[in-house]
Amino acid sequence: MGAAAELGDAGRRAVLRAGRSAAGGRWALSALTSVAPPAVPAVEPWKLSVGTLLGRHPRTPAVAHKLLGLLDDYGAVHLGPEKVGFDGQEIDWDKVVEIRTRNAFEVLTTSSLERDVDRIREFLPPVPGRKWAVTKAGEALATVVLAALERGSVEQRLDELTVPARIVHRGGLLGRQHTLDAGSFAAAALVVVGPAAESLIATARQRGIPVLPAEQPVEAERAARVAVLRERTDAVARLLGRIEQGDPEAEGGPAVPPVEAVPLDKAPLDNGPQPHAR
Repeated sequence: MGAAAELGDAGRRAVLRAGRSAAGGRWALSALTSVAPPAVPAVEPWKLSVGTLLGRHPRTPAVAHKLLGLLDDYGAVHLGPEKVGFDGQEIDWDKVVEIRTRNAFEVLTTSSLERDVDRIREFLPPVPGRKWAVTKAGEALATVVLAALERGSVEQRLDELTVPARIVHRGGLLGRQHTLDAGSFAAAALVVVGPAAESLIATARQRGIPVLPAEQPVEAERAARVAVLRERTDAVARLLGRIEQGDPEAEGGPAVPPVEAVPLDKAPLDNGPQPHAR
């Protein structure tokens, strides 16, 4: 558990130091610490997703487990010796042309987070347990993004931090090049979970795949970015608070009857229909 605890330690310290996470969202960081990090480079399939964290919530209803696999589309890092990908789409390493790092400041925006929360609310089917799953998925998204933003506030400048958040790959019969970008959860997870970002880069290099660095911002822009970072952090903290307080606009969907919670050892994690690649 030592290595697993390290996984979420930076995010937990950052959030608690600033006192910005409401109590309900801390379960997501606890769940994050329960996921063992991948080897560097990867030696077996590994995934960190919104569904993974939700499956580790101590009160996940049995019915909600059926929705966990669907959440991969809205927040996941997939990594292994054979495949790599983000948000429900996995690419064979043999088809990857290059990995491009991106500036974390450019990726972690409040608009991208709000868009992902809206997509979860609109996508999950109206079944018992939906409202609970939407609320907790929103908490997981906002908490991990908040942890990444706080890291940029107190540990390392976010505009000086890059993450491997773009995959260039061949696809289709003609082998044309396509790009796959990490969403807000995946990008934030790669900021908070350093071993995952290191493993992705090391696996690419082991296979002879170029890793191209992101362009660094010019010095004149950095002072303004500090103020913007604080604004983003405050905005995400407010969003997390609304979700945890049961704001209908943040949760979405009608209320549903409560369903009995089951122990996690009696319900498999991340089961249910798997999303299709986009």
